[in-house]
Amino acid sequence: MKTLIVGAGPGGLSAAINLAGLGADVTVVEKEAVPGGRMRGLTFGDHDEYQVDTGPSIMQLPQVLERIFRRSGLRIEDYVKLVRLPENTRVHFWDGTHLDTHWDQQKMRAEVERLKPGLGPAYERWFLESREKYGIAYGTFMAHPADSLGYYNPLRLLPAAKFKPWQTLYKHLDSNFHDDRLSYAFSYPSKYLGLHPTTCSSVFSVIPFLELEFGVWHVMGGFRALAEGMKKAAEDLGAKFRMSSPVERVLVENGKAVGVELKSGAKLFADVVVVNADLPYAAQNLVDESWRKGTRLSDAALAKAKYSCSTFMLYLGLDKVYDELPHHLIYLSEAARSTTREALEDRNADLEDPPFYVVNANVTDPAGAPKGHSAIYVLVPTPNTHGEHDWKHIEAELTKKVPGWLEKVGMKDVASHIVAQRAFTAETWRDDFNVHRGAVFNLSHTWLQLGPLRPRVQSPHVEDLYWVGGGTHPGSGLLTIMESANIAANYISQRLDKGPLTDWPWVPPAGSLPTSEGMTGAARLKPAG
Repeated sequence: MKTLIVGAGPGGLSAAINLAGLGADVTVVEKEAVPGGRMRGLTFGDHDEYQVDTGPSIMQLPQVLERIFRRSGLRIEDYVKLVRLPENTRVHFWDGTHLDTHWDQQKMRAEVERLKPGLGPAYERWFLESREKYGIAYGTFMAHPADSLGYYNPLRLLPAAKFKPWQTLYKHLDSNFHDDRLSYAFSYPSKYLGLHPTTCSSVFSVIPFLELEFGVWHVMGGFRALAEGMKKAAEDLGAKFRMSSPVERVLVENGKAVGVELKSGAKLFADVVVVNADLPYAAQNLVDESWRKGTRLSDAALAKAKYSCSTFMLYLGLDKVYDELPHHLIYLSEAARSTTREALEDRNADLEDPPFYVVNANVTDPAGAPKGHSAIYVLVPTPNTHGEHDWKHIEAELTKKVPGWLEKVGMKDVASHIVAQRAFTAETWRDDFNVHRGAVFNLSHTWLQLGPLRPRVQSPHVEDLYWVGGGTHPGSGLLTIMESANIAANYISQRLDKGPLTDWPWVPPAGSLPTSEGMTGAARLKPAG
């Protein structure tokens, strides 16, 4: 069976490995010269001496990716090397205190006690309850197709009811800890769901739990190396890649996807088409409106949909390595706790004291910079491009101010060590990466945009058309994107008369680690020099 995959992002690459492993005739068409989509990375500097990731910066549950390789008869360690970081993230708070989060629960409890003496038992109770919730949330909802309202069958939902999913994430955490620092440290991922802790469902407390239970993982060579490794794996299984081949449209005949037309005018035909591109962009630009009217992917519906924030990115090449600091750092300003309408809806860019996230990857992986140098990047949440914003002004102000703000996470005197820099705004994501409205975390994860109410992996309106990526079920993020590819492969496996996808859905057991050689290390690797 001929299968065309549009886009070589992580979803398209996961689908390619799955489907080629099933014996399908797979061709991936990609508009860029390199794979990865938003994960393709950035090279900058006078001599292109600095390299950074431009998409995902952490991997959760690498067992899921490992299983995609293993299902197809491959060993992941033959293509990429993943390491678990010694600590997850250092979170700095508005009051000058900080918290190091750990997968080692003895260290994590000690950190919580250091932050607030006597809070350790409350943390342990929350962790054990979250472990129970994880099994239900992941197996019942994340790694499961949402192709009908039966997804919300009361018999399926009953086990989850005791965890009060109708509570907000903030209320759930605050009722356990009664300390805003810990509550906001654990709820900060809601920003990447297009929500605020006070508007996000408590079901998403599974996200911080995943990191506390399984750790945060890094791909050596950066996530751009993961893209190259996944492409090589798919090729070894027989998949073909047509790079630098942007797609003009998906060809639909009599309600069935039959192939794609490239911008060059060439037409490629197939039995199945899988689209791995920013879903709102791809739906409106690749599929004729006549096939989308009256659906969640119609122009009218997508105009009314709720979208995540965007991000300002400052990529810095430094003639210094901050090797005393961890790989991941977050600063939560007082503004992170704001519940004004402007804050809840990401209406304005905070140019005075925003929260931000820093990736200091060279402390683990020296691949991105010359000896004695480092390449870091800073992410500052901003509005997406919907609405009136002066992006030139926002870029200028944040480029000027961010180096000074890095003092708040322990990076002293950064400005004097900057050798090269690049900046991205919401317009960069929109124009260079084809991200609708520059909303890098895609459709918000509101109740009306979750499960069967979120665009589905299997198109209900165009036969043999499948969508994978952050805009579909189960949602945005590298882990969930890979699961959307598993869902697509499960449908197509049955289309191939091979039955359901082997060994899926699958919930990695709590406390488990990948079994592949070289994937259990936790030691920090110091950069040479």
